[in-house]
Amino acid sequence: MTYIILDLEWNQPISYQSRTYREVGDKLIFEMIQIGAVKLDAELNPADSVSIPIAPTHYLRIHPRIKRMTGLDSETLAGAPNFREALEQFAGWCGEDYALLTWGIDDVSVLYQNIRFFHCEDIALAPLYDIQKLFSQVHKLKDRAGLKTAMELTEIEPDENMAFHNALNDAWYTALVFKTLPEPDAVLNFPQEPKELIHTRRVAREKTPGEIFDSVREALESESAIHPTCPRCGRVLTMDGEYIKQSADKYIAVARCKNHGRILIRLRFRIDDDGKKIMTRTTAPATNANVAYVHTKQLQMRERQAKYLQEHGSLPDPDEELLNAEVSSMPFD
Repeated sequence: MTYIILDLEWNQPISYQSRTYREVGDKLIFEMIQIGAVKLDAELNPADSVSIPIAPTHYLRIHPRIKRMTGLDSETLAGAPNFREALEQFAGWCGEDYALLTWGIDDVSVLYQNIRFFHCEDIALAPLYDIQKLFSQVHKLKDRAGLKTAMELTEIEPDENMAFHNALNDAWYTALVFKTLPEPDAVLNFPQEPKELIHTRRVAREKTPGEIFDSVREALESESAIHPTCPRCGRVLTMDGEYIKQSADKYIAVARCKNHGRILIRLRFRIDDDGKKIMTRTTAPATNANVAYVHTKQLQMRERQAKYLQEHGSLPDPDEELLNAEVSSMPFD
């Protein structure tokens, strides 16, 4: 059996209030725009590869963040095959007696949402398996590792001519990581099933419109961040410690309302076309688990910051981290 490493890139709505999204709804949250794959030989070395661009038919304008990360734009994809043609080309290239391997669970869910939406169930693909889960188990990682982190752990240097967030390049890097695993065939113990993707959250919460700032630090020190209001009564909350960084684009904290107890606050950042930082704030009642998690992470953050300051003299620039962030938050049901 041949192993094929698969990676995908996809576009998303510019706005969830757009006419196109209102028409297709959660049936097509992400529209695929590139298939990249690497076929491995018996020694798990890359033996063949394919990169197939896909012309979008619904989200015609490429989201600025997707364009920045992938380098793909509407002009580049204009003459590309549509989804069915691309999937047929890919299935033909795969051949017979193979297994598809991906890094994590995002790709399989987006792939099968596109297959269902474009009515391509008649194009047969082999089962998919999760390399990321096997890697995390082998390296005894508490959380799933990103591809860049996995490469660092296995001392694989990226090629300066192969940028991340290109489907073929990421598939190639994933193949190199896969070969380092002591028992790579164990990946077959981690089959994948697509999850339903949704946009609408079914939890009562309050979300503010995006606010524009020159920097992440300015946003974190803004009135909106340090004096949030209760989503139930509108009372100004008392912060219960500082914000902790979950990732380059996500920060979280807990605050208190005299009427409604602890409130969970989430800040989300993105960069607009002018380089400005757009912050949205979401507030919702906090569970005991939320509170315990945030307090633990606050203690860990202080320890890490103290150690980092001692070694480097200054903390990392949050704007630089945001610019280079791997943003892959998937809206699973």
